[in-house]
Amino acid sequence: MRNQLEDFIYQRVKKPKGSEVQEILSAFNEIRYEKSMFFKERDSMIKELGFLIQGSARSYFINAKGDEITDQIVENYNFLSDIISVRTGEKSPVIIEFLEFSVVLVAPMDKVWVLFEHNITFNILIREYLGDRAMELMRRHLMFLNGTARERYHYLLTSNPSLLDKFPLKYVASMIGVTPTQLSRIRSEKF
Repeated sequence: MRNQLEDFIYQRVKKPKGSEVQEILSAFNEIRYEKSMFFKERDSMIKELGFLIQGSARSYFINAKGDEITDQIVENYNFLSDIISVRTGEKSPVIIEFLEFSVVLVAPMDKVWVLFEHNITFNILIREYLGDRAMELMRRHLMFLNGTARERYHYLLTSNPSLLDKFPLKYVASMIGVTPTQLSRIRSEKF
C-alpha cells in the first residue's frame, strides 16, 4: 500500500531524492479503520498524519445548536489531518470520521516533525498539497460569499460529482450551507 504514497510523491514533487522518499515511506504504517471509527475526536489534539489509500472520511464540527457541519469529504490519495491542531499544538473541535472501511498510512506527529526539519521532498509535498487545499477552500469561500445555494451546489457537482452518489445528502447539504430539504429542491431543478 505504500506504493500509492510513493506514486503520489513522484506526481507532486519534481525530481525528489530517492533517499528522502524512502525516509517518508518508512515513517508511515498501514492501519485499517471500520466505518464510523474516528481518526480524530472532538476537542482533541491531532496525534498522527494520515494518507488515505482506500475509503473515505469526512471532517466536521458540531455547532452551538448541536448540528454537525461537514467541512469536507475526502477519498483516496488525500491527507488526513487537522491543520488547526498541527499549527497551534492545541486541541480543536475538528472531528475526522471514516465513512466506510478505509485503509490509511499513518505517521505519528513526532516523526512528521522530524521530516519537516530536514526532508526537502516532504516539505515540497506538503507545501503543494496545502497549496491545492488552500485554493479549494478559497474557491468555496468565494462561492459562499458571492454564490447562491444553487451555484454552490453546481460548483460541488462539477468539482466532485461522486459526492452525491456515494454519501448521505445531509453531509453534502451542510457542505454547501443548506438543509437537506433545500438540497432536495435544488436537485430537482433543471440546470
